[in-house]
Amino acid sequence: MRLIKEVLLLILVLIVGVVALFCISYPFRVDNAEAETFEGHHSSQHLVRETADEDGATFAAVYDLTGVTTGISGAFADKDSSTVLNGGPFRIFSRGAIGYLGEGFSPGAAWILTFAGKNYNDVNDTFSFTVVGWSKTNGMLQVLAEGNCFIGSQAVVTYPDGGDALGELISETSVTYTHATTTFTVTNGGFAGAVAGMMVRITGTGYTDDMANITTVTDANNIIVDVISSSGNGTDSTVQANPAFWVDTIVLDETTKWPEINIFNATADNEIATLVFDATGIEWLQVIIYDADAATGEQAGDITVYGRRY
Repeated sequence: MRLIKEVLLLILVLIVGVVALFCISYPFRVDNAEAETFEGHHSSQHLVRETADEDGATFAAVYDLTGVTTGISGAFADKDSSTVLNGGPFRIFSRGAIGYLGEGFSPGAAWILTFAGKNYNDVNDTFSFTVVGWSKTNGMLQVLAEGNCFIGSQAVVTYPDGGDALGELISETSVTYTHATTTFTVTNGGFAGAVAGMMVRITGTGYTDDMANITTVTDANNIIVDVISSSGNGTDSTVQANPAFWVDTIVLDETTKWPEINIFNATADNEIATLVFDATGIEWLQVIIYDADAATGEQAGDITVYGRRY
């Protein structure tokens, strides 16, 4: 009898040992496919719309929502219409069920958009935009937000994706500066395209480096600039126009087109205005730019849009 008890006790000890060893080796079983990440909390800036002028004179000139014109009807299959410039729609990933990392999941479904443009006329140049989106296959085009933007005076300097934002229309070096008249002079016609009111970036000898307005365009070789502080002549100036600036004012035509549409920092304080919206249910996003041909007075040009999860 004693032998039987000892055998049973030994068996019990072995069972407890095996169970303990199993628990030590596998303390918790976690399904990594259901663990949320923090990717959305430090998302990089994405180029949502490449730098270019307007996509069309109006939003309706880009997408015919009546369905009469084929190819630009707003149906899911038409979202890459050849009439839409600058890469077409940008693919984002929207929020799925909590705790589920299936297709389309994104922690932080809100998206934040920032706009930049170049002043071909004045620092307060304007343009209009319509943000549209599609869900998955056979989803219809849905207007998320519409409004107007005003360029501020915070220079982009370098775009988030590394591109040069300072000078494209004019980029002249070894420019002569005349202190008495605050005039910049070249001999190659390099100031062609400049207009009074346009912002230029000036660096060199004889004045304080600055982002300043052109007050007078004498000809393609001579411009007079509203220099803040001038002390003498120089021959080593760099003049760049037209630098890109961030939009500091966004005005929506209405706020009921889509859930949770918000504008932040949007009251012309020369900082950066942002458009924030809930992207739940949206997989493809596109920003249509119009009233931005750079040739009409007070219209901006070279509009660029960046976005990230928020």
